[in-house]
Amino acid sequence: MNYTIEKASPAEYEAILNVMEPWNMHHIPSPEMEALDLSCFFVALVSGKVVGAAGYKLLSPTKGKTTLLGILPEFSGLGIGRALQDARLEAMAAQGVRSVMTNADRPDTILWYKKHYGYHHAGTLKKLCDFSLSDVGYWTTLDMDLEGYMMTRPAREEYRKAYIERNDPHPLSPYPPLIINACLTGMVPTKFSNPNVPVHTDEIVEDALRVFDAGARAVHLHARDEHGVPTPDAKKYEKIISAIRKERPGMVCCVTTSGRNWSAFEQRAEVLYLTGDAKPDMASLTLGSMNFFQGPSVNSIEMIERLAMSMNERRIKPEIEVFDTGMINLVKYLERNRLISGRKYFNLLFGNINTAPATILNLAAMAESLPGNSIWAGGGFGQFQLPMNTASIVAGGHVRVGIEDALYFDYERKVPASNENLVRRIARIAEEIQRPLATVQQTREMMGLNE
Repeated sequence: MNYTIEKASPAEYEAILNVMEPWNMHHIPSPEMEALDLSCFFVALVSGKVVGAAGYKLLSPTKGKTTLLGILPEFSGLGIGRALQDARLEAMAAQGVRSVMTNADRPDTILWYKKHYGYHHAGTLKKLCDFSLSDVGYWTTLDMDLEGYMMTRPAREEYRKAYIERNDPHPLSPYPPLIINACLTGMVPTKFSNPNVPVHTDEIVEDALRVFDAGARAVHLHARDEHGVPTPDAKKYEKIISAIRKERPGMVCCVTTSGRNWSAFEQRAEVLYLTGDAKPDMASLTLGSMNFFQGPSVNSIEMIERLAMSMNERRIKPEIEVFDTGMINLVKYLERNRLISGRKYFNLLFGNINTAPATILNLAAMAESLPGNSIWAGGGFGQFQLPMNTASIVAGGHVRVGIEDALYFDYERKVPASNENLVRRIARIAEEIQRPLATVQQTREMMGLNE
């Protein structure tokens, strides 16, 4: 909830008394409290309404005293009390006050003053009338060293902020804007399995534009020939990337170097040698061999090293594909041998029959095992895509989503997915938990493409 702290005005006199009424501190004037000096009062406003107030007075040029502090009960717990206290302490400090006295009778209030502001017990004072707690007949007098407090406040606030970030962070506060990486086509899906699979050049380009408009800022590309069969032909990629760049400048274009359909290095690396507007920003680098139901994907360490070296020479950032923890060991080997460097981007992929199961435990273990200076996106195959995407958003990672990994929009496998609808669903989930989507520039910076 948004609130503002302002100096009180004469028109807010009755509103201030209304704030004090739930705490039995509205008997003014009385033997306990003379008429309010609104020149020494602050109010907290929510939508123009006074929901809290606090005052002070000067006892001498160097000694101050707090008077009233109250907040409407429904607005407690929002930090308004501390903001009002800070405002009046700052006002007194600006006038040369060096120490402050406060009277309180509620045990929780006394503890609050001591905990947050370093007050210490200075004595007791008999009440003159029924004011505040009716069953407590005396005030506990507290004193604080205002001069010392103001000098040490920046360091204490920085310590507290750093401690929270390390040990008790807000669910989203440490996290960057969300990158959505859309995997449009893949090597396996066909029009027969899902009519929405983009296989022709113009379809792939159109889908890339749609997912960009839906919130994706990176696109993972597989080219197909005129028969819809996967191809490593760089000329196909040249047409796709150039067309995307023309319509959506800055969108991150990642090309595959997959070994599922061809094994020769020259075929797998052909796309890396495109130039100009067709040069890819990133290229996939799968860090191990594995089995799929449709057949194996073979990636020897020698092949991985050669591809990584070619990407490094061409200044193309690897899109590092990780399917289990052993692959993370290999990326550390590649980095210490300088085959990859700088910011590293990982796709953590779960739910394949022969690699890491799609569980929160595995997601956490793999994310925590990544080397320094890394960011990651979580993805899942088939029915595991949505839960792993959602878990990644909450865990502070990014998202890989698309028809390449999941043909259906629903768990019952009745509704064929489209890349646009899959991306829009992720964007809605991110919006619901108030995690913003990354801009093009933020995406490129986070992926290390500006290095």
